[in-house]
Amino acid sequence: MPFFSIGSLPQVTELGKQRIRHRFSRAAETYDAHAEVQKDLALRLLRELPESGNVARILEIGCGTGHFTALLAGRYPEAQIIALDFAEGMAHLAGKRLADKEHVSILCEEGERFLAACPTTFDLICANSTLQWFDDLGAALRQIGRLLSGQGCFAGVLFGPRTFTELAHGLSGIFGQEVRLPPHEFPAEEKLADLLGESFSRFVVQEESRVKKYESLLALLDHIRKTGTAGGRLPAALTRGRLRQLDAWFQATHGGYPATYQAFVVRGEK
Repeated sequence: MPFFSIGSLPQVTELGKQRIRHRFSRAAETYDAHAEVQKDLALRLLRELPESGNVARILEIGCGTGHFTALLAGRYPEAQIIALDFAEGMAHLAGKRLADKEHVSILCEEGERFLAACPTTFDLICANSTLQWFDDLGAALRQIGRLLSGQGCFAGVLFGPRTFTELAHGLSGIFGQEVRLPPHEFPAEEKLADLLGESFSRFVVQEESRVKKYESLLALLDHIRKTGTAGGRLPAALTRGRLRQLDAWFQATHGGYPATYQAFVVRGEK
């Protein structure tokens, strides 16, 4: 998937998924040092999790480098935890981080395929900043509902379509036509509620947006590159001249370099 397109976004293909996987894998070594928003949302997600007494089996989808997995392992020391990520670099670092936790298994697996094929039920299924990348979120949520035990709970954080809205507006301004970033395709709150309602008898959706200010345009773009957040690389069309124009646009419009991270905290029960 390209970092942006002018006009409509193409549907994610298997090749596109391979590119996203490769870029997240390459970003693994720099991810933790730059993923402040994701770490903040991980702490927020913890508040949605059930008490440990009723949780014996846990599935985490999209574990990244294992930051949230470590929080899960500490909160549920008696539970068996399966954590998976489709990027080899991420799964490798998660395995190193959780190597001393015998009750945690790290798998390098693609989430949608794993959910469709998994025969085992779980008391808790969670995903931090992952499910917005799925091809068919509705189908994935139905599979999550299928895999929950009778009293099971699903809790997750998904980024929304207003993520990086400032950057999208700036790019549209300097190119003279609408520029759509990958987050434009992330589900909005109403869509999320509809999808959750198809799979869970009880659910909640809570918006938890953040605005992070960067010291420079290059710092903002560097953050995106080093976390894999936008799922792709900077385009060749963003030349030095365009970067200077974009920098001037941010200064004139915002007096700095803000980036909105629209996020939804969701919880579903059978």
